[in-house]
Amino acid sequence: MIKLVETKKQLVKIREGTKMLKNLSVTQKVLIVFVVVILLSTLSFIHLLNKTYEKSLVSQGRSIAQQILIFRKWSASFGGVWTKNKYTSDIGYLMEFKTENGTAKAYGTGETLMDFGETHFYLHNPALATRELSELSKTEYGWTFKVVSDRYMASQDKPDNWESTAIKEIIKNKERGGEFWSWDGNKFRFAKAIYVKKGCLKCHGPAEQIPPAIMKALRAKYGDNVDRAINYKVGDLRGIISVTILPPSVLSTAVSLIDIWNIGALVIAFLIFWFFAKKEIIVPIERLTKAAHDISLGKLDVDLGVKGLREESVRDEITKLAIAIERLRASVQIAMERLRRKK
Repeated sequence: MIKLVETKKQLVKIREGTKMLKNLSVTQKVLIVFVVVILLSTLSFIHLLNKTYEKSLVSQGRSIAQQILIFRKWSASFGGVWTKNKYTSDIGYLMEFKTENGTAKAYGTGETLMDFGETHFYLHNPALATRELSELSKTEYGWTFKVVSDRYMASQDKPDNWESTAIKEIIKNKERGGEFWSWDGNKFRFAKAIYVKKGCLKCHGPAEQIPPAIMKALRAKYGDNVDRAINYKVGDLRGIISVTILPPSVLSTAVSLIDIWNIGALVIAFLIFWFFAKKEIIVPIERLTKAAHDISLGKLDVDLGVKGLREESVRDEITKLAIAIERLRASVQIAMERLRRKK
């Protein structure tokens, strides 16, 4: 019963809307149609811009992630990155190498260039080196990244809610090529899978295959959390590179694309549309309406400008209507003359 009442109310609103349209002039209707077309075109443009914008952000996120993967691969191929007498205190290092008499020699000739004396070298495995790069990215370029895993050693590598979802989606949808992206509020986030390679097994493989010195260094740094991050096999998902981009909004981007040429083109388009509608639709209909009104009052000396034209020889519907009214006018005029003769 309630649905029936609501349906009746909707029908009443539709009828009222139809009556309102009938009370509008052709000029007003044309303007309404033009505004609707502009609004729909604007929405379509924004939708297209949004899709293009998102593809651009995906491409940017993918590029960042691929560069990080290349760096990790390079770092792993050399067993990590060694730094001399310097390391980041809050991130630390995996192990230290100390020499009492450090000597620098030239590549190729072997010539001694200088003596360093007591020197300390600190090993940054790929995970630590990547984490240090991540810290640098927080203040550069308008984007940040980090490497996280559901089986993390360091607390800094624990995934947040979005990253946990990304890991699950990557595991579930393998056809996506190990990628996942979406908006997280006003941030665009991109995740790229890190799959275990042979070189990764030095730190993340079965415990019996990890060199004892590496295992001792890992336990000294991460404690029992090491057990959570080992026993991987080649091809397993180790974690993800999580890229966060803070882009301007689509609306502000769209506004930035608008210039005097866009506005000028829109104004010209409106003038062309209005000139065509006025000349080819509004004025002819107004002329036909006045002619029909005059004929109804007995004023038959109306020139519709279509004398000599045949309906089948024209394609314009308004001209065809004018020919039909001209035929009606001629018929009424003939009928009136016959009545006068009979009198």
